[in-house]
Amino acid sequence: MRTLREWTHRLGGALSRGRGDRDLEEELKLHLDLAAEDARGGGRPPDEAARAARIRSGGVLQAMDALRDQRSVPWLEHCAGDLRLAFRTLRRHPGFSAVVVLTLGFGMAINTATFSLVNAVLIRPLGFREPERLVALHEHLGLEAGPFSPPDFLDLERDQQSFEGVAAYANVAFELSGQGEPIRLDVAKVSANLFQVLGVGPILGRTFTAEEDRPGANVAVLGWGLWQSRYGEDPSIVGRRITLDRQPYTIIGVMPAAFEFPRRGPPTNNKPAAVWVPMAFTNAERQGRGSQYNRGVVARLREGVTLDQAAGELAVLASRINANYPAELREAKISVRLSARSLREEIAGRIERPLWLLMGAVGLVLLVTCANVANLVLSRVASRTREIAVRTALGSSRGRLLQLLLAEAAVLSAAGTLAGILASRLIVGAIPATMGRALPGVRDLSIDPRVLAFTAAIGIATSIFFALVPAMAIDWRVPGAALQEEVSRSTPGRRRHRLQAGLVVSTVTLAVVLLVGAGLFVRSFSALLATDAGFNPDRVLTASLTLPRAGYGTAASVRAFHRALFTRASSLPGVRSAALVTDLPLESYEHRVLSAEDLGQAATTTASTNLSWVYGPYFPTLGIVVRSGRVFSEVESDQSRNVVVVNDRLARTFWPGQDAVGKRIRWGLDIAGNNNPWLTIVGVIADVVDGPLGAEPLMHAYEPFSQFSDDVLDNFPGAFGRHVKLAIRTDADPRAFASGLRAEIGVIDRQLAIESMATMADRVGDVVAPRRFSVMTLGGFATGSLLLAAIGVYGLLAFNVAERRREMAVRLALGARPSVILRMVVGDGLRLVSIGLAAGTLASYGVARAVGSLLYQTKSHDLVTFGTVPIVLVLVTLTACALPAYRASRVAPIVSLRGD
Repeated sequence: MRTLREWTHRLGGALSRGRGDRDLEEELKLHLDLAAEDARGGGRPPDEAARAARIRSGGVLQAMDALRDQRSVPWLEHCAGDLRLAFRTLRRHPGFSAVVVLTLGFGMAINTATFSLVNAVLIRPLGFREPERLVALHEHLGLEAGPFSPPDFLDLERDQQSFEGVAAYANVAFELSGQGEPIRLDVAKVSANLFQVLGVGPILGRTFTAEEDRPGANVAVLGWGLWQSRYGEDPSIVGRRITLDRQPYTIIGVMPAAFEFPRRGPPTNNKPAAVWVPMAFTNAERQGRGSQYNRGVVARLREGVTLDQAAGELAVLASRINANYPAELREAKISVRLSARSLREEIAGRIERPLWLLMGAVGLVLLVTCANVANLVLSRVASRTREIAVRTALGSSRGRLLQLLLAEAAVLSAAGTLAGILASRLIVGAIPATMGRALPGVRDLSIDPRVLAFTAAIGIATSIFFALVPAMAIDWRVPGAALQEEVSRSTPGRRRHRLQAGLVVSTVTLAVVLLVGAGLFVRSFSALLATDAGFNPDRVLTASLTLPRAGYGTAASVRAFHRALFTRASSLPGVRSAALVTDLPLESYEHRVLSAEDLGQAATTTASTNLSWVYGPYFPTLGIVVRSGRVFSEVESDQSRNVVVVNDRLARTFWPGQDAVGKRIRWGLDIAGNNNPWLTIVGVIADVVDGPLGAEPLMHAYEPFSQFSDDVLDNFPGAFGRHVKLAIRTDADPRAFASGLRAEIGVIDRQLAIESMATMADRVGDVVAPRRFSVMTLGGFATGSLLLAAIGVYGLLAFNVAERRREMAVRLALGARPSVILRMVVGDGLRLVSIGLAAGTLASYGVARAVGSLLYQTKSHDLVTFGTVPIVLVLVTLTACALPAYRASRVAPIVSLRGD
């Protein structure tokens, strides 16, 4: 066993071999010259003297070779030589090398890009201290987990023992003005201890103190992005005042660039903030039991406390919270439950399964790629039978030949991996543009060391695979027999043929699985897009606005703005109609409990519904169908007449089989002391989707904004009642009206910032973006796999035709028709494809059942998909078989046999 010092000495000798060999050669030349001079002195001719000197010096030469071996590392020299030989060999076959590298690059690129996405969303640390101890807490009013109400959070904060700290947060939109053009910012109201709970400190200044978590303490912490873009990373920013919602706020700190909170992913409070301000509960919020369930809660487990132990305490705390509810709410059997789950699961839980499914799909693509490349390498090894036999005859061992094959595979894999990484950078750069608002962590998508390690591991695995598969097909018999077979040009070896056929069948099998999976998702996505969402998004432009309380502190000022905006938007040339609403389709704004009048004894007396407030002809503007009755009149838009419009779902729930027009509902429980007025239903409209496209429509009611309480607009904190969406229906492309609409808003209030402006069609596109991304990605994978399978079939048949050219010439010479040869070649291809199709169909049934829950209105055994895939595969196979079959049928027997 050599010591480390000996190996170091040998390696150093190998690295300095050039200089040592020159010294050794000079010394040997001098010795031979002296020996030859002695021989010539004995009367021998110069040639005989030199030969005699070399014979006499045989022992010296052997000694020099032994000395050279002792001071070198033979295997390292062999590797370097093999790599140089591999480069030269592959350079002499540029077509083969380019096809292999491009095929490998395709597989590597999509694997690297997909793993980058999985790494960013599911693997990469969240950027918080000890993130495994962070949990998200929820309240349950029904089956769904939701945010906390302020009083319930305060009860939890006061009584809990399982957490080091709990913190509440909520997304709000603030107007930033006073320097440059006013803009709308995503802001988070947070408990003073939020940053301590997350375990992240500022890079400048400090975070909030407990004394600042109260109304009137206008302090703010900036995010790095806003500090960098708006204030040029000014290090003296701490202590400066900025204007948020037309109120002065003092900057007390700046957070690091990597800090992002709230995180994307959860169903609510999921907009990363540019600024953080104190939560500052008001007295009304602290006492509003049973309302305002809109605060997210994050907590840090104490050392040694498990999630299950914390869940046990939460069950006890829930009973205490319920005991604090008013008697009328308890009598109505309204109670809450509390739950907890890890923060990572909260952020990525909804997309974890689809992402791992996507990772499995790209794994299949990589297997298809490897099988296809292995087939190409096998074909090339078959053409090198004579070379390998000669090397064996000259003394090369199996190990040396395997090392040579591994060197060639390593060169190909390295080039393919490099091409894949370069291509994946383009893919990774494109993903945030399409998925940035849908997936958590996508903003920081990059090819980091984890991704590079993953790609390197794939590259090493493919190198070994490409070296071992051809080695299994090499004829290791006596070199003379192998050479004799080469000279006789007999049919290809059965082992190699079986390997090639097996690789083609495997490629087809995997391609079928991907085609079926992509087909199911395409069918599901098509069904989703064909779903009647209850409105018409075509030629509708929308804008989101929030009126700051500082400039619109009274109900009268808010109503005046609504009238002015409606009037100016409606008067724009080319605008058919305009309307204001608190929430557009595919989203919700307010949730209320209602009671209905004149119900049968078996009917439910209370339920909850979404509520929207509208101003102007909202329903015609959005193309919402009126089922019965009417919509609000112009008078009702400006005067309270206690009217309401409900959707079909609400009408069916309370008055099945009846016309709901003329019936009455009111907000709150039907208990003594409920002073809310009864509202008369004047119209029933078609169900409009309130959540993701394809979700079950919920009950929904609409009131004219004239019935919005002045007391709420005057006194309620935050943006409630001041956040409004404008929608206009146009005669032409709605994007052309954006600049005019901005100008009209500027005429009303030059300082008012527009949060967002987008067409309704674009909003629908954002909602379906994750599904569209999945469908397009799987479709691309399936198409690529289908092409690779076709190339594999073509390559195998083309190679077999070339090797069986003599056999086919004999068949034709004996009278066989060209059509017989054509059917034989096509039959070989279809036979392999049929085996792969059968195996792939069986495997697809299992895969389809696994992804059934991700499909929309599409069965996992969809007959259209399972019927279309075989047809497509057979057509592609026939196309791949066409050229080899045609060449085989056109073989000229005389020319071929004469050549042999």
